[in-house]
Amino acid sequence: MKKKTILSLYPWLNSYYNKIINQFQNEKNYTAYIFYSLNELGITSLIYELIKWIFCINKQKIYSCSICDNCILVNKNIHPDLYIIKNNTKQVSIGVDYIRNLINKIYQTSYTNVGKIIWFPNLKQLNIFSNNALLKVLEEPPKNTYFFLQCKSKNELLPTIYSRCQFWNIVPPNEKISISWLKKNLQNNLIFKKKSIKSALRICNYSPINTLYLLNNSIWKNRNIFYGVLISAFKIDIMNLLSILDNKNILFYLDWIYLILLDVCKLHLKINLKFFYNLDQIFIIYKIFDLIFIDKIILMIKKIFFYKKILIKINTINHKLVIINLLLSLEEIYKS
Repeated sequence: MKKKTILSLYPWLNSYYNKIINQFQNEKNYTAYIFYSLNELGITSLIYELIKWIFCINKQKIYSCSICDNCILVNKNIHPDLYIIKNNTKQVSIGVDYIRNLINKIYQTSYTNVGKIIWFPNLKQLNIFSNNALLKVLEEPPKNTYFFLQCKSKNELLPTIYSRCQFWNIVPPNEKISISWLKKNLQNNLIFKKKSIKSALRICNYSPINTLYLLNNSIWKNRNIFYGVLISAFKIDIMNLLSILDNKNILFYLDWIYLILLDVCKLHLKINLKFFYNLDQIFIIYKIFDLIFIDKIILMIKKIFFYKKILIKINTINHKLVIINLLLSLEEIYKS
């Protein structure tokens, strides 16, 4: 008999779910959990399933029933003992007063008498003061209260908060599992060759979810054209890239230039082709290899990182001027 999977949409998360639930069953669970991942791996779905199991009043071993009042309330995102702490305004942090009000609420009796759960989907939204307020409640948490904290960088964590939580580093599944999952979920999956899927997966830092989005996006269809223009730009005029780069997909394109240049570096260093990002663009990699020496490529990569950082950090900056400066810098390196 085939085992029932909890997270059928993101099967690579099932092992994490099983381990955490086993801790609860053996009464070796923690009060607070940190879920860390650099990639988009569906952690939100994992946390929802954990919350359902904790609140469920008709548990069946590691499974929640999905039909009791508590499960239904969690599914509808209206459970009175579930506090999801996030700010929908990107530039505004969650203040200390909000955390203090939350603390007052969680020390009150729970509505359903099964405990309370406080979930921070984006720990980065806390400032230093609200972080310290959270730390105080983690030091002396109320009974039957659990904290789920999500972050994408360890720099978002205060060491004192880290020390009071169980840390879960959620890593991408291996390439074979990811490719199998992608083939099942891709629209018109028959048009994608394995090398193309594998290249997209590596470009997306091994996140199957981001890879699925990229392959189903029209931008992926333009990738071959983009690399053709890139070769022409190096040969004739680097400013030919301006019309392509000056749009909302600028960060995608900068990553693609950086990653193809990185593959060219690997070719210069005689690294095996199987370790390349762009397995479906070997012809283009050899073309650039014939055009640019490795020392210049390294300088170009540094420039791309520098200007990409500017674009990410300064929202109000004139993107076109940044791109022009980048292209002029690349041209200067190429022709020197």
